[in-house]
Amino acid sequence: MNRTILLAAVVAIIVVIGVVAVLVYRNETVVQKSTGSTYYPVTVRDASGRNVTLYTSPSRIVSLAPSDTQVLVSLGLGKELVGVDYYSYLLLKYLNATSDLPQNVTVFSPSISPNISGIVALRPSVVVDELGLIGDYSTQLSEAGLTTFYTNADYAGNYTAIEKSITTLGKLFDRNTQAVELVNWMNTRIHSYESQGDTGVAYLLWVNPDHTFYTAGSNTFINTILNLSGGVNVFSNTTGYPVLSPESLIVGNPQIIIAQELTNLSYTLYMINTMPGIANVSAYTNHRVYVMSQNLPTFLLDEPGPLSVYAIQMINLAIKGDAPSYISSAWVESELNVTLPVF
Repeated sequence: MNRTILLAAVVAIIVVIGVVAVLVYRNETVVQKSTGSTYYPVTVRDASGRNVTLYTSPSRIVSLAPSDTQVLVSLGLGKELVGVDYYSYLLLKYLNATSDLPQNVTVFSPSISPNISGIVALRPSVVVDELGLIGDYSTQLSEAGLTTFYTNADYAGNYTAIEKSITTLGKLFDRNTQAVELVNWMNTRIHSYESQGDTGVAYLLWVNPDHTFYTAGSNTFINTILNLSGGVNVFSNTTGYPVLSPESLIVGNPQIIIAQELTNLSYTLYMINTMPGIANVSAYTNHRVYVMSQNLPTFLLDEPGPLSVYAIQMINLAIKGDAPSYISSAWVESELNVTLPVF
């Protein structure tokens, strides 16, 4: 009798434990569903026209272009970047902002082709890169089993294209609110820095040994910066990045020349001073030639990302005559207080 009662009691206890376990399991499941991320999976179309799906929140990101890295850091994803290209790291170093990245972040050496084996070794959730820069290597990245997402900010012709890239990355990484904040931050500074004017500006990207030079045409981002800064691109009758002759500079007769530093400052000035017919150019005779150092100033103007808003202010100061003839990183940092926001 006692054994029967004892057995019944044991069975009852087991049943109770089982019921409690089921209830606890069900409760935990509900909690997980209610507190866990419901954002993923998400599918976003990238610049190549592909629909890219991320099934979980990406915790290991590789970025291979400074314009993209700027955006990702600003969206609060810096600590998720396990690998970046050399120029992205260099830009953050100029800004004293490498602390936004993990201490053990992998920095890939400058190369025309991506270090695919090195990227694979990092086991990234997704690789972000510029469509115009990756070229034929996109197939190799896919064949290596990597999830890739391509933007096209490096070939943006205006700020609208940059904003589109920001909002697209915001959608991919569940940073929609931060993307809106970043776009608003940019627009506030654009409106603050922009200026109306008609000062003729010639921008020299590079001067070749024969004194032909690369410049920026009307459909480029640099042209947009010049216009917002109160200048008029004297080579706006061209498109892309054409190579022009010294005679073109004489015909354009700019009031201001802004040149990127070549090997060093002295060599840059030598190439400009010895350009055939330069004495007939207004900017030269009036001592309105400005050389931008190879580092931070050039990054601000050449990389179509959030930091490019400071290029508007930088060029505007040159147009107004308030910038030194050699626009160095030190001057830019002290005068413009360049900072990359993180939202």
